[in-house]
This record gives sequence, structure tokens and C-alpha cells, in this order.
Amino acid sequence: MAKLGKLLILAAGLLMVGWLFFRPQLTPLLNSLFTPPLSTVIDGDSRTNGVFGRGIYNADSVLELGQKANPNYTITLPLDHVEHTRFDIEWWYLTANLLDQEGNNYGLQWTLFRFRNPIAQKQDDKPRSTWHNNQVYMAHASVHSMQHHWFGEKFARGGVGNAGVIASPFSLFIDDWKWQNNQAGKDLLPAQLNFDVPNNALQMSTRNDDVLGISVNLLLKQSGPYVLHGKNGYSIKSGNSQHASHYYSAPFIDVSGKLIFDDDKSISGKREVKVSGEAWFDQEWTSQLLDTQTAGWDWMSLHLNDGSKLMAFRMRLKGQDDYVTGSLISPNGQLRTLSPKDISLTPIQYKTVNSKELPLTWQVKIPSSSIDIRVEAIKNAQWNPAFVSYYEGMVGIKGTHQGRGFLELTGY
Repeated sequence: MAKLGKLLILAAGLLMVGWLFFRPQLTPLLNSLFTPPLSTVIDGDSRTNGVFGRGIYNADSVLELGQKANPNYTITLPLDHVEHTRFDIEWWYLTANLLDQEGNNYGLQWTLFRFRNPIAQKQDDKPRSTWHNNQVYMAHASVHSMQHHWFGEKFARGGVGNAGVIASPFSLFIDDWKWQNNQAGKDLLPAQLNFDVPNNALQMSTRNDDVLGISVNLLLKQSGPYVLHGKNGYSIKSGNSQHASHYYSAPFIDVSGKLIFDDDKSISGKREVKVSGEAWFDQEWTSQLLDTQTAGWDWMSLHLNDGSKLMAFRMRLKGQDDYVTGSLISPNGQLRTLSPKDISLTPIQYKTVNSKELPLTWQVKIPSSSIDIRVEAIKNAQWNPAFVSYYEGMVGIKGTHQGRGFLELTGY
């Protein structure tokens, strides 16, 4: 992912302390911490001037970086489903390819982000109150049909009860958006996912007055094992190994449920659509993807028609070659880490989306596994108009294999 940290910390702060009231006092401090100055985002014509996936640390600022990913650490589940608060950024991230009973496509994304605020008091300091907490949360919810887009965004301060992660029964939540283990267990799955995107949030994002709000109720059931990327979950993101994360996935998830649309033509005011499909879940935590060397990343998760799964990404870094790697997962969950020499990930067609030239068609080759596929967005306009914006959407697969999945493009 997807999807930054310091820019998003600003967004949470603005929402919670009242930007207009405190703006004269905060602007000099904030502009000294960010590159470019945040006034270019706050005062710009668009609320989406921020760019997800770009390096955000200002090299001239004195910031205490969070804990670095450790190559000797082995992810252990369900213990590591919870937060890792000494790391600068962490996300719990779901994408789902869904069909309704008439065969119409829907693409869904739900993500909870956690950020460690480096300008807050040190974590070992005794807090003066729960408000003196160095954790900030953000969540994104997105649903695409082939005609419309529903997108919502929430921010919250840590330590005050309206956002976070609960170990038992396991849950992820921010306000009324919630992922909840539905068997009162400590595991991520099975779970119920509930969120809504009201009409006012939608219009702010899409500026489409013809589309009303949506509520989502989904049941998520695991149909295969978790997988640990890289070495026991230690995932290298650059050729010099200076960029890395702890990263695991649940690529085998069956989805069923319903989308509930606001409908002013219905007597009840609602219209329900039953959907089903397959989903991919990631959890990843790091402090090494937010520096000024990070230009962005291109990531895809693919469900192939032979039952196998593929995660592939290209990390774009200043001053060094792009780094391409991935994981090929067999139908029974055996993972093979793909080194740069094992896989090629080549953009072959660009499209203009939101005034940006984006690589929406890719050729993916893994010669040793006889994989040669074309991965293409099935809908071009899948831009997430978040405070810090990025591309996230459905793709189709053709070639030696067929299938479907998701593509994320950041830093553009």
C-alpha cells in the first residue's frame, strides 16, 4: 500500500484542534517540519495536493525516527495483529474484488493507518493525560462501481478511545467504522467489516451530486493460510537494503455481504445489493519508507485463475535504481520470494487520471513459473481523493493466466 506520515499527522491535528483558530500560531512550526511547506497543501485550490508515498521527512529537521525493521525478527500470529507503536507508520489494509448477483463489478478498499508523531513527547515519558499520546490514526474507505466512486476519510487522536486496535476480541476501529472478529477471538479472521460513506463526505470527494451515500456490511472468512513476505516477514524494499518493513498478508479471504445504497426513489430510502468475492489483507509496519529518498511505489495483489496469488511491487527511490520484488503464493499457501532477477514489472500504457499520467497497464513476467500476464485497470478513474491522494483500484489479468486484483500507485 498502498499510503506520508507527517503530512497525515498534520491532517489529524487540523481536524482536532481547529485549524482556523490556531493557524497563525501553528503555521511557522509546521512549515519548519515538512517538505514542501504545508501551506502549499492547506492553502491550495484542492484538498488533495498532498501526495501519498512521497518522502516526507525534512532532512533539515531534527526528528527522532521510529524503530527500524529488524531482519532477525519473525512475525508471530495472532500476536502481531496488534499495533507496533514504536514504528513510525503501520497499516491494516483490505482490498476486495466483488460481484453482485447480476455480475456487476465492485472494488472495495478499507484501511486503518497508524502514525507515530515524532514531535510529540517520547513514548517512555510519563503522559500528563491520555491526550498527550504520540499516536495518530487515519482511515480510508472506498467503493467503486463501474460508474461511481464512494470515498470516505477519518482522522483520530490516539489514547482517547475513538480509534485503535483491540487484541481480544480482535478489532480495528475508528469512530463507527469497525473490523471485528465475529467469534470473539484474538485472530484477525473471521470478521465482520462495517463502514459507511455518507453523502456529505462523498460530495466533498467526488463532487457528484447524483450519487448518494453507501453503507457496507461484509463477512470475511479465511480460506487459506497467512503468508510472511521476505524472510519471516522482513521485507526488503531497496537494493541497498536500507528500506525495509515487517509485512504479512492474508491473501485467501472469501467475502459475502451487502452494499446498502441511499436511494431517494425507494419508499424505504435504501437499496440493498448482495455481493460476494475474494479479498486480500495486508498488515505492514516500518519507519523506513518515509524519508526523502522515497519517491513512491507501485504495488499489486493478484488472484490468479489457477488458485495462486501474486504480490508484486516496484519501489521508486531517488539516487538508485527502482527495486522490483514480490511473492508468488501457491494455492495451498506456499510462498516463494521473488528477487529482482526472478520478476519483471513493466509499465506499458499510461492514462491521464486526475491530471496525472499514471501507469495503468503492466506486463508482469516470472519466467521460472511460466507466468507472462498483462495487468490492466478495468476502470481508469480510480483515484482516491484523500487529504494525501493516491491511485487504488480494480485490475483484470490476461495472458498465460487470467484473474483479478488491485493496483496501488503512490507518489504521482
